[in-house]
Amino acid sequence: MRKFLAVALFLCVALVNTGCEIPDVIVSTIISEGNTVASKVAVALTETAVAGGAAVTPEGTLPSGGGPEETPTVDLGPTATQTLMPTADLPHLRVAFISGGSPWLVAPPAPAYALSAQTGVDSVDISDDGQMVAYVRHTSFDQPGELRVVNWDGSGDRALLTSAQVGALEPLPAGAAFIDLYQVKWIPGTHNLFVNTKIQYEGPGLGRSDDLFLINAETGVLTNIFTPGNAGEIWPSPDGAKMVISRSTYLSLANIDGSGVIPNVVTFPSIITYSEYQYYPEPVWAADSSRFGVVIASEDPLAAATTGSIWLVNASTGAATLAATMNGNFFFPHAVLSPTLTHVGYVVPTADPAVRESHVSTLDGSFGLHLADGNTGVDTFSPDGQYFSYYVGSGTADWIGSLGGGTFLVPGGAMRLTWYNNTHFVYASGTTAAWTIKMGDTGGASTVIATPSGDRTSIDVDE
Repeated sequence: MRKFLAVALFLCVALVNTGCEIPDVIVSTIISEGNTVASKVAVALTETAVAGGAAVTPEGTLPSGGGPEETPTVDLGPTATQTLMPTADLPHLRVAFISGGSPWLVAPPAPAYALSAQTGVDSVDISDDGQMVAYVRHTSFDQPGELRVVNWDGSGDRALLTSAQVGALEPLPAGAAFIDLYQVKWIPGTHNLFVNTKIQYEGPGLGRSDDLFLINAETGVLTNIFTPGNAGEIWPSPDGAKMVISRSTYLSLANIDGSGVIPNVVTFPSIITYSEYQYYPEPVWAADSSRFGVVIASEDPLAAATTGSIWLVNASTGAATLAATMNGNFFFPHAVLSPTLTHVGYVVPTADPAVRESHVSTLDGSFGLHLADGNTGVDTFSPDGQYFSYYVGSGTADWIGSLGGGTFLVPGGAMRLTWYNNTHFVYASGTTAAWTIKMGDTGGASTVIATPSGDRTSIDVDE
């Protein structure tokens, strides 16, 4: 078998060198023989493909991306010139997505493949080591969902929580229809999942249980961390040691096992959402897990004058520092804090209610970029905070900008754009029943890596 695999590896590299596609039978056979060999093949194929060239360097003129109605007003200075990271530096990139209602996976440059024949999938979440994919499915939307997990190669597909088990996680309040899954999150560096629930009522609204469970995806052992009302939305730290507990009027800090709770590290008035749900702020952890930041919008985001307060919290002590209070609307749309906790993306209203200005600036206001006017907002930052995505005109007209200057329209339109590293991102493009999943880069290049079927899709990247 080892001789066969060696020959398969040689053939795959040769095929890429000659510009041919790799036969599915070779790829599937290699994958079936385990992670180690498959990873070596993926690395070899990737390095060979990149050796053939295709890196894109931005030119002096950036693409406008369409007619005048989508062309943003940009004040970013000269074009960015950062060298594109070679695709060979992405040997283990794995992207989980939904196709035809089932979970799939693609590890470029190999072709995508189905992980399971299960259908009715609503979400996919891949562990940060790329080894396991958790997914939630509903066989009926008037019943609780089911939590399942499958290995990256399609083996070991199994239920962690059946629909009946999910429905029994908490007592059903009077007037409620059923208990369902709400958050499902991998704890970084582990194969443990955080799970909490919501109370599903007839009609609109979001009723969080504010509970928390931990489930080991390898053993299936379920542990109750917090009972209802004692948790909230959970945001684990990158090192898997701490978590932020977010509620509608406060943030608390705790160890990952629920011990050592430091309550109310940041408190604030409940934000009026003008809808049937309470807003729980979304904290952002620093890469080294030493601290986190959070943006708190004005209590009434439709008031004549609105602001955003940015807090930084020490992860060891819980000590919070008010880093900035800035003028602007930080709720419609939600402001975005960079992972470096040094910049924030937000909008400023104008005299015309239909027109707003999108901005990226430092927390002290010493540096700022005016990105665009109209229907616009900032979506995401790259991990190093040097690049960011923002939309202009519609949620599918995403642009990439840089703190160093330069901007371009993401090819083909973008939704659910997720940064994989400082220079590469993955996104969905297209329309209902005509989706593509692409990998783009800060040089303006774009490559289709999968073509999911069905009316909807979802993406998660091993980060």
